[in-house]
Amino acid sequence: MQNFSIPFHRPDKKGFTILELMVGIVVFTLGFLGSYLLVDSASNASIRSRDEIIGANIMRGQIELLKNLRDTNWIQFRSWNSIELARSSVETENVLQPNTYYTIANNFSAGKTIRIEKLSLLSLSKEAIVQEFQKDNSSIRLCIDSLGRYVHDCTGTNLKTNYASFLFLEPLVTRNILTNTLIPVDRAYKVTVFFVSLNKGYRLSDMNTLITDWKNQ
Repeated sequence: MQNFSIPFHRPDKKGFTILELMVGIVVFTLGFLGSYLLVDSASNASIRSRDEIIGANIMRGQIELLKNLRDTNWIQFRSWNSIELARSSVETENVLQPNTYYTIANNFSAGKTIRIEKLSLLSLSKEAIVQEFQKDNSSIRLCIDSLGRYVHDCTGTNLKTNYASFLFLEPLVTRNILTNTLIPVDRAYKVTVFFVSLNKGYRLSDMNTLITDWKNQ
């Protein structure tokens, strides 16, 4: 009996099939996308952490400036809430007004060491803040001067940033728990300081404090 053998042909391994190529592309794409998302997430977290540190320092600085203004008024025998010492050239009122938005910053280039300016801002909506921020002469935008200090003066060679800051004064009230009525506190304001970051999105932070005429309470 004769044995007949069927010839066996090995597949050609020099190339890839279309299916193998497609699988390879999908695997590579998923790996690249995962790496990109990881790097982007780390970058966003780093930017957020940096902005939180910068914002906290700026807001604390603005609170200290407001208290500095009050203390200077006491020393110079002015009303505790006077802005005569610090008001800008466009400011016409002589005292801080409740239910009003202001910017406040060090004024490094003039005899008046503090710069304060009332804002036309009417609400805390994102649209209103962004619109105010985008003005050519925006009062809320923060810029960096030649010495690396944050200022509200964005003229000349001062470098514009994607940060904004301002504060809001409102009357301080307490509540009578027996009658459930609000009682205004004389010679006192509740102060809310705001910091806005427009780096890779929109973030609004705030910090609260009280400012009072405590020497005369």
